[in-house]
Amino acid sequence: MGPPPVVTGISPKEGPPGTRVTIRGEFLGTSTTDLIGLIICGCDCLLSAEWKSKNKIVARSGPCKGRGDIIVTTKSGGEGTSTVQFRGYHESIGPVKESAVWVEEAAPPSLPWGRRPMSPAAYTPPDPLGLSTEGDDCKFPEEELLELFPDGSGKLSDENFQPGWYLLEHHSNTSFEDLRAGMVFLQRKVESQKEGQLSFLKANTGAVMDQLDRLVLLKNMYEEDQRKSGKEPLPSLQTAIEESIVLADSLFSEILARKENADRTREALVLLTRHKFLFQLPASIDKNIRKKEYDLVVNDYTRVNNLFGNTDVKLFQKILAEIDKKIADLKANLYNRMKTMPVNVQEQTKYIKLLISLNWEGDAAWVAITSRKEYLLSLLNKVKDHFKQIEDQENAGKRKAREAEGEGAWSATRAAWCGAACGALAAELHALWPLARRYFAGELAGEPADPRRHADLKEMIIAGVEVFAVHMRSCLLAGGGGAVPVDALRARLVANLRSLRDAYDSLLKLDLPSQPLSIVEKVIFEYRAHGMGVFLQRALRRVKALGDHETWRVDHFSDYGAVTNLPSLLESYVKEALHSVSRCVAAAGRRESELLAGEPAAALRRQARQILLAFVQVLHDLTNEHADQDVNNTCLSVALEARLEAEPRGGAPSWQQRLLMAGANAQYTRRVTLDNIAQAFQSYGMPEPTEGIQDTKDALSTLESNIAETYLEHKGDPLVGTIEPSMFLGRHRTAGALPDDARPYVYEIINNLIAVHAEVDSVCGAASARYVRDICETVCEELARLAACGALAPASASAPAARAAAFQARLEYTLLRIACQHYLTRKAENYLMEALAGIPPLDSEEDKQRLDKLVAEFKKRMELQLTCLSCTVETV
Repeated sequence: MGPPPVVTGISPKEGPPGTRVTIRGEFLGTSTTDLIGLIICGCDCLLSAEWKSKNKIVARSGPCKGRGDIIVTTKSGGEGTSTVQFRGYHESIGPVKESAVWVEEAAPPSLPWGRRPMSPAAYTPPDPLGLSTEGDDCKFPEEELLELFPDGSGKLSDENFQPGWYLLEHHSNTSFEDLRAGMVFLQRKVESQKEGQLSFLKANTGAVMDQLDRLVLLKNMYEEDQRKSGKEPLPSLQTAIEESIVLADSLFSEILARKENADRTREALVLLTRHKFLFQLPASIDKNIRKKEYDLVVNDYTRVNNLFGNTDVKLFQKILAEIDKKIADLKANLYNRMKTMPVNVQEQTKYIKLLISLNWEGDAAWVAITSRKEYLLSLLNKVKDHFKQIEDQENAGKRKAREAEGEGAWSATRAAWCGAACGALAAELHALWPLARRYFAGELAGEPADPRRHADLKEMIIAGVEVFAVHMRSCLLAGGGGAVPVDALRARLVANLRSLRDAYDSLLKLDLPSQPLSIVEKVIFEYRAHGMGVFLQRALRRVKALGDHETWRVDHFSDYGAVTNLPSLLESYVKEALHSVSRCVAAAGRRESELLAGEPAAALRRQARQILLAFVQVLHDLTNEHADQDVNNTCLSVALEARLEAEPRGGAPSWQQRLLMAGANAQYTRRVTLDNIAQAFQSYGMPEPTEGIQDTKDALSTLESNIAETYLEHKGDPLVGTIEPSMFLGRHRTAGALPDDARPYVYEIINNLIAVHAEVDSVCGAASARYVRDICETVCEELARLAACGALAPASASAPAARAAAFQARLEYTLLRIACQHYLTRKAENYLMEALAGIPPLDSEEDKQRLDKLVAEFKKRMELQLTCLSCTVETV
């Protein structure tokens, strides 16, 4: 058994059924009988196959459709393989298809780009679904079909035929039931075409046998004639032909003469028809113009120029002049219609082609492009003037108030302006750019496009986009939101941003140059940054106004004291601003720059720092309010009322208490609120304002110190000022006798400390130790000063008196140290040590025991007071 056949070449590579195909390859058979099978593109073509050699076979293709292999089967090699493919298709018959039918040439040839022929009838291929499309005047737009199927075609004979295109173009209004019936019809039609040549022969066996009998009869007749006339019958045949010619001349001379006369008559009729066409053309042009059948006008005008363009007949020239005048008026009309906006691209393209066909002087397509550009600019200006006029018609006073509050840029009028301008830009560029691309691609007939006009077109588009950008900045980037509710502010911003992004996306689909796209993208970026600033500025204004509405109502008691709602309001305002930024403007759209990077991120940090420092300033202003300042609606909570021992003005906190509450707010903000704000920045994916938070903590720490100093000044200084006068008040003792108790000033100091502790503890809770320590430190400093001045144990006193004075001083300092032991700082301890160092020590054991006894009695007697001062001390 030999090698299997291999097909390596085919010519032609495609064709309709019945195409003569030459197949080349190797081992294609040793003889005609060796070839037992030939399949081309899935169809059996063995009956039409002609074996030429082992490298060549000629056959005709069957009713195949699509691409397929060429499989050759031989007895010697079996079934072969193929390295090439043949593509079969069913060709439709149309007006330009060659055929063996005589065609009258009375009508002129068709003109380019769809000009109608003179013959009213035109061939329409039958619908493959067997459905009628008559009466379907609603055609699917060609531009949308090109957009849906950019690489497809709706013609049945094209290689890139798309069924969806064909259905939308011819059956967009056909019902589903009709389409289903058409599908059944198409399936039956396809099944009927699958029958090959063998089945045809089987169905026509009688005719084939009759043809074979005729061929045998002809062969017998030929052999009989050869026996009668010999192998060289030409001389006798020539004689017979000459005799037939003479006979024919005698028979048909009269008929030929009549044919010559008929030809002359026909030529005269044709000439009369041409003249009739010329004389009736002016009226025909007017009629077709009224019916808007401009293609017929162009065809007729081209035909009359071809027939009579070079005539010397005066009458013909006069009629041609009248026709030229009508055509000139038509050109002017078409030119005005092409330039008059608005007009859709299809109509404008039609006018361009008509002007070019009528030999209009100038570049019609470029004029149309320039008109589109001018219309875009005028449309944007009209949109701006329209909405500006609407704003001017509003009440001037209300408008000024809104502008003062920054509300103008967020009005419904501005939102409508933004949407209208974005829609105008997208719509006009969707008309201008495709028209320009077709112009430079040479699809619009006329002179070749000047390459220098590429730059002019780019400048046109950039000019239109720049005008749009200027208008949008004027419309959207003014004002800061003012008193607009946050929900309305978000809704307007999102709506305007959606309009801008829709316009930007529509421009991206057009594949415009990068420069105009970058202009629109910059406007979107600036509006996003502006929106971020609006939300943050709104939070800043709300924070600055916190002091005007402070009611001093305690929101909750924390580890840092009684806290009002100021810290929680600060946190909520900042979180609301971050939420709005994250929800509305933080996310970048298609081919947009990231907002939270570079300068906008730095601006975010700066504005966050301003908000936090503004809160510090609010607390600072609250601490500087005068003591007699009235505070509206300053009812304390029940818990605070229960803890305050004495409250002036019927339940409202005193000025010192408000000062302490401000300090508690500052400490709570520094320890808790700022950390929550930092976590909020992280949770929303925002750049954390680390520097601003640290500056705020430093400012709050400074404010807390100032509050402590202010409170010490108003509470500690009066308390210290009463110590020296109180030392010399009270009962008198016998000179030299040892005292049995401390003087009253010691108990006065303790009671004053208890009062201060009670006031501070009622507001600051565990954080009250700081204020008590400061006052204790001041008291110890004053005692050290008095001891250095000799006020406790005078040096000029006698020995018994000095002994009694030293005992008295040591007893009183010891009792004060016991009372203040929880609040003594290292500095206060040093003051007491300095004071005791200047007092003579107790030499006798009896004096020490007496001192211990008096101290024990003091502790027992003052147990309640000492308990009031023995609270847990917080490290500040």
